[in-house]
Amino acid sequence: MKILLITDQHFGVRNDNPHFLDHYKKFYGSVVLPFIDAYNIDTVIALGDTFDKRRSINFMSLDSAKQMWFDRLRERNVQMHMLVGNHDIYYKNTLRVNAPSELLGEYDNITVHTEPTTVTFDNLHILLLPWICDENRDESLRSITESSAPVAMGHLEFNGFEAHPGHMMENGMDHSIFRKFKKVFSGHYHMKSSRDNVYYLGNPYQLYWNDYGCKRGFHVFDTDTLKTTFYRNPFNTFHKLYYNGSLSIPDESELKGSYVKLIVEEKGDYAKFDYAVSQLQNMGLADLKIIEDLSLDLENGSVVMETEDTMSLLDNYIDEIDLKANKGNIKSVMRSLYMEASEL
Repeated sequence: MKILLITDQHFGVRNDNPHFLDHYKKFYGSVVLPFIDAYNIDTVIALGDTFDKRRSINFMSLDSAKQMWFDRLRERNVQMHMLVGNHDIYYKNTLRVNAPSELLGEYDNITVHTEPTTVTFDNLHILLLPWICDENRDESLRSITESSAPVAMGHLEFNGFEAHPGHMMENGMDHSIFRKFKKVFSGHYHMKSSRDNVYYLGNPYQLYWNDYGCKRGFHVFDTDTLKTTFYRNPFNTFHKLYYNGSLSIPDESELKGSYVKLIVEEKGDYAKFDYAVSQLQNMGLADLKIIEDLSLDLENGSVVMETEDTMSLLDNYIDEIDLKANKGNIKSVMRSLYMEASEL
């Protein structure tokens, strides 16, 4: 049996930005749903953070999510098992009030898991673990200890894995408590990675500039072999173009609705440069940033510096200052505060 695994969909991301909704529609409509049809997928497991904002939902984002994804699955009679993630819960210490349960009750093909549950597909037992918080910690740890399932899937926070590009988690759980399982698949971290028996699947699309160049997509799990196959999202949200007296511009279908940095290494003829910029401006981009004066002379030569996203700037600042406190913990707190501020 083949099961489609997807995680950290974050409907309503970036303050319900319509450009991201358009990217989502293209991904589900052109990639995921045709795949489900072609391979007769009848089961999907969503590993948490289906919605982005913990405390509210934008009606436009909710309606779009239903039209592009949830309605389409119901039409196909695809069964979905959905884990509650940390972005899905209103209170941080309990899963009692959560977005999937409140917003998706009309779908009889969706089962929302708010507590540890063992499900069975083709005689394979899988332990499903929603986000572990204060209220369910003892129950979750007991389920992990007592489970006889060979596979666990959850929205888990482990030490020593890359949560976001360049950011290693240092204050999560030790993944050794899961060593009894043959395979552990998890959402939560947007970076796709693996170590020992743990596999972080990564989210389906690029959401921030520090995701530039990162592979995103979904997986298909084989219940016979316990192996997953990765299917890459072919659409990039972020692009870097380099101007060096001339510019090779990708097709408009590739750039429309995306975020572009035009990095000027050598401007040359100003009229030619202005024409290249006007071409980009007429392609329906979500945002165009022109970056000039890139050189920073150092003792050992010249290096190219590019503007960075807010989190990268914060991480770099924390790395450079003299602190006795654990810098990894400070980065985690800053990232959490930044994400919450972005929701306001």
